[in-house]
Amino acid sequence: MSDPALLRRALRTRRRDLAAASALFSLHQLGEALVPVIIGATVGRAVDRGGVGAIAGWLAVLGADFLLLSMAFRFGARASVRARQHTAHQLRMWLTARVLRETGGADRLPGELLSRASSDAERAGAFAGFLARLVSAVVVLVGATVLLLLVDAVLGLTILGGTVVLLVAQSRVAALLQRRSAVEQGRQAQATALAADLIRGHRVLAGIGAEATAAASYAAASRDAVRAARHSASAQGLLGAVAALLTGLYLALVAAIGGRSALNGELGIGELVAALGLAQFVIGPMRGLSQANAAYARAVASVGRIREVLSSPDAVVAGSGTSAGPGLVELDRVRIGGVPLDVRIEAGSLTGIVCEDPATATALTGLLAREADPAAGEIRLDGRPLGSLSLADLRGRLLVSRHDTVLFPGTIGENLAALGGPVDRAVHAAFADQVLTTVAHGADTSVGDLGETLSGGQGQRIALARVLAADPPVLVLHDPTTAVDAATENLVAERVRDLRRGRTTVVVTTSPAWLSRCDQVIFEGRAGTHDDLLGERSDYAELVAR
Repeated sequence: MSDPALLRRALRTRRRDLAAASALFSLHQLGEALVPVIIGATVGRAVDRGGVGAIAGWLAVLGADFLLLSMAFRFGARASVRARQHTAHQLRMWLTARVLRETGGADRLPGELLSRASSDAERAGAFAGFLARLVSAVVVLVGATVLLLLVDAVLGLTILGGTVVLLVAQSRVAALLQRRSAVEQGRQAQATALAADLIRGHRVLAGIGAEATAAASYAAASRDAVRAARHSASAQGLLGAVAALLTGLYLALVAAIGGRSALNGELGIGELVAALGLAQFVIGPMRGLSQANAAYARAVASVGRIREVLSSPDAVVAGSGTSAGPGLVELDRVRIGGVPLDVRIEAGSLTGIVCEDPATATALTGLLAREADPAAGEIRLDGRPLGSLSLADLRGRLLVSRHDTVLFPGTIGENLAALGGPVDRAVHAAFADQVLTTVAHGADTSVGDLGETLSGGQGQRIALARVLAADPPVLVLHDPTTAVDAATENLVAERVRDLRRGRTTVVVTTSPAWLSRCDQVIFEGRAGTHDDLLGERSDYAELVAR
């Protein structure tokens, strides 16, 4: 499906609102167009020494016209706003459905997906609001042209020709705007995605001393986004300048032609007032055409970015379900970034996996969560390839929780109960009971949209309690306590070990508090206890001591 086709599909979902807004805005614009005609008739009647009754009659018609056009605009604006909001919402729902599809999420960074679901969807929705005005602008231009043809054929043809020239010039500039808008949105999304990832990974960056490098990368991405925005703004300014120049020339030409006709006696005073009033009025619809053209160019560019996600291939392939087993996990010849992983995690064990590169740890947890399938080797769960399991079945057997897992909008209690299972023991194990006694309203405390009302350590403990309550046969934790102090981390690790005894738990971390409690620790192909590795591998000792 092409970008314009996807935009049309989204617009069709709100066709009733768009039809109502178009009809009401057209009625409003025609009412506006009749204002100079009625005023011209009133002036003409006064010049011709018409009676007071006749003039009062035309004034009553003018009042009725104002009442009609004002009510039409009021209800047309409501329908237009509904179309705008619901079109953007529909695009977000399609995007969300694609990201949450059974066969896996799209291969995009969270910040980039957020940009496409927010600013890109809003720009597409904005065009839905402009579309009704575009229809009304076309209707009033046709109506004004007919009225002027009835008054004077030359004036009517002048307006018709000026409109054609204006639209052709705008379409040329709009093509440039569309290209620059696509670049601008891409640069903005890159900067947004990078910012979101830097915030989530700040602790890791600080640990490896890469804060300055990360800040420089974001500064460069931000500068690129600013340059792209300037180029897009210059194209939009050029479009407005072309429209202003052509409409100004057009108005001057109409005034000259109308004035000559009046001097030659071909037009009466009332007809001249009506003609000049109509000529000046249609500048507004012409500018509306210019704005709608720019909105369409930006909407198509934004919809194109949404379509990229909707048409992206599945990250994983859904397989057939199987019954739950004891929780044996095997990584056979799996390679991540050149690092080989041959790992056997016994059912019911607490196993630590230490990765020197944080990117390797992130990639490993992504593979275990089946956000992607391994490029080489195979991951098995209870002897079955992970790729043969449907994701619906896998959710009940294996759960992955990362250090940057966000909380759901709502209260702490709602978050704790979100994945099911008894929460009391899970809350105690994650030391989240201390959070409940600290916040103002206990379990009824709102966490905000993304958990922002809680501190980093509080949010991590609530997220950890949430996955512990689900009690899956296999639980994978990625740096579960990076935002808490050492004493709290030590306490949480001890309690989680006791709670998960007999269930398979994998901790991907470099934290000694967790590794010292593991039945086995795996580091660069070597499996052993934490104490064994400390004595045998100096690189391991240096890594976990950071």
